[in-house]
Amino acid sequence: MFNRIDSRWPATVLSGLIGAMCSSVTGVHAEEDTVLQTVKVQADRPSRSDSVVTVENTQAQNRTLGNMLEQVSGVQSSAFGPNAGAPVIRSLGGSRVQILEDGQSILGMNALSGDINIPFDPLFVRSATVNKSSDSVRYGGSAIGGSVNLDAGIVSRKMEDKDHEIEFVLRKGVNDADAQGLRLNVNNQKNFSANVQLSFQEIAHYDIPGSSKAAVCNSQLFPAKGGVNTFLADNCQKEARIQQVYNKSSQPYIDQFMKENPDWADGDFSFYTNNPTSVWQRKTYVNPANPAYIPGTPKYVQNKINRDVTPDYRGTLGNSYFRNSHVAAGSTYFFEQGYVAASVDSKRSKYGVPGFSMENQSFGANYDNGLPVGVDIDQDKFALEAALRDPLPYVEKAEFRAARVSNTSGEYLGRTLANEYQFDSNQGEVLLAHRRVGALGGTVGFSHQARDVTGSGSQRYLPDVRTANSAVFVKENLDFDWASFDAGFRHERVDHEIQGSEFKTSRNAANAKLQDRDFTLHSYILGGAVDIGKLFGLKMRYASSERAPDINELYASNRHYSIMTQEEGNQNLKAERARNTELTALFKHGGLQLTATGYVMKYENYLYLGYSGLQTANRLPLKYWKQTDTTVKGFEIDMSQAFALGSYGKLSVSAFADLVKNRADHPDSLRAHNDGVYLPNMPTNRYGAHLLWEHQQWKARLSSTYYDKQKYLGKSVSDEVPLDAYNMVNFQLSREIPLRHPYVKGVELFVSGSNLLDEDARPHNSPLKYIAPLPGRGFQVGMTVRL
Repeated sequence: MFNRIDSRWPATVLSGLIGAMCSSVTGVHAEEDTVLQTVKVQADRPSRSDSVVTVENTQAQNRTLGNMLEQVSGVQSSAFGPNAGAPVIRSLGGSRVQILEDGQSILGMNALSGDINIPFDPLFVRSATVNKSSDSVRYGGSAIGGSVNLDAGIVSRKMEDKDHEIEFVLRKGVNDADAQGLRLNVNNQKNFSANVQLSFQEIAHYDIPGSSKAAVCNSQLFPAKGGVNTFLADNCQKEARIQQVYNKSSQPYIDQFMKENPDWADGDFSFYTNNPTSVWQRKTYVNPANPAYIPGTPKYVQNKINRDVTPDYRGTLGNSYFRNSHVAAGSTYFFEQGYVAASVDSKRSKYGVPGFSMENQSFGANYDNGLPVGVDIDQDKFALEAALRDPLPYVEKAEFRAARVSNTSGEYLGRTLANEYQFDSNQGEVLLAHRRVGALGGTVGFSHQARDVTGSGSQRYLPDVRTANSAVFVKENLDFDWASFDAGFRHERVDHEIQGSEFKTSRNAANAKLQDRDFTLHSYILGGAVDIGKLFGLKMRYASSERAPDINELYASNRHYSIMTQEEGNQNLKAERARNTELTALFKHGGLQLTATGYVMKYENYLYLGYSGLQTANRLPLKYWKQTDTTVKGFEIDMSQAFALGSYGKLSVSAFADLVKNRADHPDSLRAHNDGVYLPNMPTNRYGAHLLWEHQQWKARLSSTYYDKQKYLGKSVSDEVPLDAYNMVNFQLSREIPLRHPYVKGVELFVSGSNLLDEDARPHNSPLKYIAPLPGRGFQVGMTVRL
C-alpha cells in the first residue's frame, strides 16, 4: 500500500464515476440495500445480526439522539443535562463514535465538548442504525467505538406508495416539550418525488423531584478520614474548605497583659493562657479565670465551610430551557434503474446548560454574580447522492454521496459570547460493489473529507485547524446458507494543519509551539457466523482499528469551562490502536430469540484527560491529554418473545442486561494516584424490560430500565462518589383513527409518560450528575393528522 494519498485522487475517481452514472441506464439499489443492509432471517434459524441494531423512531419523548438510543443494550446517553445527550457505546463516545446522517458525518463540536448537542430532529427522523462494534473499516478512526447512522427522511430512495402525503404533528407537554411539525411529500408516481419538513420544539424549564444538587454534595464533602473531597466539591460546584479556629473555651485563664495591651495580640489565642499568672517586662500579672472554660476541649476546632458556587434549585431545574427548529427539503429523480437525490436542511438549537456556570469563581467571591451558560447551535447541510447498477464493467452497484456541512456552536456566559467555533466540512464518498462470484461479494470504497475549524471569543481553547482525511477501503463477504464470513481493510490518511490566528496557549501548555501533525492509519476486520442446527448460532469478530488524535487532544489549551477543566493537549501523542474480540451466541425457537455477546477491546495508547494534581485560576483542575494501555470489556444479553393473543392482538416482550468496564492495564504511580484505575463518568450496568401490545389500531408500550449503583469508580486525586441506583419507567399509548373524509386520511392520537416513578435520576456517566438530575415525571399528548 502507499504511504501518502494524493489529495487529487478523490476528485478524479468521483468525476469518472459521475460520468459513468450519467451515461448509464442500468439498475440501482437504494442506500439501505448496500450500506445499511437489513438482515433477512429464515424462520428456522437464529439471526446473525447482533451488534448492528436499527431503532425506529416512535412518538416517544426523544429529547436527544442519546435519549432515543439509550434502550439499546450497550448504549447509553452522555446526558450533559436534559438538552445535550450523545450516544455512548460500550463506554466510548465523542471522537470515538461516528455520527452520520444519511451516510454523511455530522460530527462537529459535539465530538469535542460534551455540552454541545448533536443536531437532531426528534419528530421526523425515521430511524437510527447503531453498529456497536468497531466500524473503522467503513467510517474511519472516528468509528473506532462504533457508529450511528440516521435516516433523516428528507429524500425518497424509492417511489412513494401514494402520489402525495401531508402530516401535521402537534404535541403538548407537561414537564416535557411542546412540538409542532409538518411533513409533505409530492410525487408523480413515475420519476420525481419531493419532500419538505418543518419542525419546532421548545420548553421553558424542566421540573425535578427534589434538589438540583445531589445529597452527597453536602453529606460527603468532608470524608471521615479528614480533609475535603475536592473532586466532589468541584463537580458539585461548591466552595468547600476547612478552617482551623481557636477555641476560646480550651484554656482556663485570660491573659491580663494582653487584655491591657490588645495591640500586641496576634489573634484570639493571644488572649488566653493556661497559667494563673504571667510575667511581662519583669512585671507579674494575675490572670483572671476564663468564664467560658470547658476542661478537656481541644485548643483548635475545625470550621467546615460549605458554600454553593452555583444555585441549588428546588423542584425546578434552573437554566434548562431549549428551543429547536428544523427546515429541510429534498427531491429525487428516478430513472429506469437508478436515482439522483439532492437535499438541503437547516437546524437551529438554543438551550441552557442547567445548574452550571462558566465562572467557577475563586474562594470568597460573590457567587450571586455568577452567570448561566447558554449554547447556540446552527447547522446547514447540502447533500447530493446517487445510486445505480452496472455503471462500469464488473461493477454491480455504485453509490455516490457528497455533502457540505457548516456547523457553528457558541457558548454564552449570560448574553456575552464566551467562545464560538465553526466547523466547515466538505465530504465525498464512492462505493463500488463488484459482481458476485458464487458466494463472494464485496465493496470497494473511496472517501475524502476536508474540515476547517475556526474559533473566536475571549474564552477560546482551540486554535484554527484544517484537517484532511482520505481513505480507501475494501470489504468482502462469503455468504452460505449455513454460514457467512467477512473481511475488510482500510488505509487512511489524516493531516492536521495549523492555521494562522490570534490563539495563544497558556503558560501551563505542554506544546511550546503548535505544529502540523499527520497520521497514516490501517484498520482491518475478520469475522464469521455459523448456524448450529436450526436453533443455535455463533458469531465471532476480530477487529484491529486505529484512530488519530483529534484537534482537542493535540492542541487544546486554556480554560475549557464546559468540562470544568484547564485542558492542555499534547501534539506528540500517538494514534490509538484497538484490538477487539467479540463473541456472540444466538438462540431462536418459535417466537423466542436470545442473544448473548461478550467482548474485549485492548487499547494501545488510549487517550484520556489525566489530572496533574494542580489547580489553576478559578480552581479549575489542570489536566493534560495522556495515553496508557487500557482494556474495555463487558457483555450484553438480549431476549425477545412474541405472543399471539388471538382476538386480543399480539404482545412482544423484550429484556436486556449490559455491563462494561474501562480499566487501565498497567497504570503508572501518577495515574494510579491522580486518576485511579478506572476513569470517572463510566456507564453503570443496567437491566431493562419492554412490552409492546398491538391490536387493530391500538398500540401500547411500557418500558423499565434499572440503572445500578456504580461499582467501578475513578478519581481526580479524591475518590469519585457513586450515586444511588434508579429505575426509569416510561409508557406510550396510541390509537390510529382512519377517516373516510375526502381530504383527511386519518388521525393518530397518543399520550406518553416518562420517569413515571419521579425518580431522582442521575446517570453515573453524566458529567453533570451531581448538579443536574434528569427531568422528573413528564407527560406529552399529541396527534398526527395525515392528509
